[in-house]
Amino acid sequence: MRVDRLLSMLLIISGKGTVTGKELAEHFEVSLRTIYRDIEKISEAGIPVAASSGKGGGYYIMDSYNISSLFLNRDEAHTFVTVMKNLHGLFGRNEAFNDIMLKVEHTYKPGPDKDKLTLDLSHFSMEQEIKEYLGIISRAITDNRLLVFKYINRDMEYLERTVEPSSIDFRHGHWYVTGFCRVRRDYRRFKLVRIKQLEQGPAFEKRELAADRIAEVIEQSYSQRDIQVVLRFTSRIGVQLTEYFQKEKISRREDGFYLVSDTFPNEEGLLKFILSFGKECELLEPRELRAELQQYIRNMLLSYND
Repeated sequence: MRVDRLLSMLLIISGKGTVTGKELAEHFEVSLRTIYRDIEKISEAGIPVAASSGKGGGYYIMDSYNISSLFLNRDEAHTFVTVMKNLHGLFGRNEAFNDIMLKVEHTYKPGPDKDKLTLDLSHFSMEQEIKEYLGIISRAITDNRLLVFKYINRDMEYLERTVEPSSIDFRHGHWYVTGFCRVRRDYRRFKLVRIKQLEQGPAFEKRELAADRIAEVIEQSYSQRDIQVVLRFTSRIGVQLTEYFQKEKISRREDGFYLVSDTFPNEEGLLKFILSFGKECELLEPRELRAELQQYIRNMLLSYND
């Protein structure tokens, strides 16, 4: 789009100081005549773009005009660039990311504190595979193409899924793809580390449903298998509970113990989560889940009987 090119051109000139028409034409892969017309449009908009001739000459924005203040300040830009660089590394060659990074990096020069923020959004066990998946999913969303893959469910079964992808989400330290599952005939969220043999399928007609409505549908689906759980923690680990639970779900008793009352999906992962706290945690309610946990521990001990 021409508007996008004009904005990118404006930011490049502002960032570099002086840019020749030839450099702009090569960068945007258009003719010099097109660049001349674009410069005229920018000037008509009230932005003072001037030109100098000779060696080292080119287009520049007059010193009396400060374009950077229209966007982000330097600290905001450095934070934004850090996030975008990490995402760019995960998604690979992506036109949208390339354009955004170009605009910001040409406008804001790195300062001495450019490395004060670092991010790593990769997954330690599947870093390369996750990068490949994100690239495939991103292109499928852009091109409205189906995703076909095998997915391991909560019962440790691999089932083939065909999904109309709508978004990529990063939640609680994990990457997900959200979309309409043609097997379940509803919207679902799939964790990428559980996906195998991911491939693009044929094109599909995109469904018109807002992102907030999709999230609501998914949460309603998940809540159908939720159960209320009460956990008791020792005072030794009590101060760390906010790392795992919301503050309003935690209470401290007079005897020094901590109680957590919250809802969780009723699946094997819940038992593993409770056991991860070791002897610092005791499952109080519901009683049937407590009995299930006791049997789960007995089955574990069978592996250690010599």
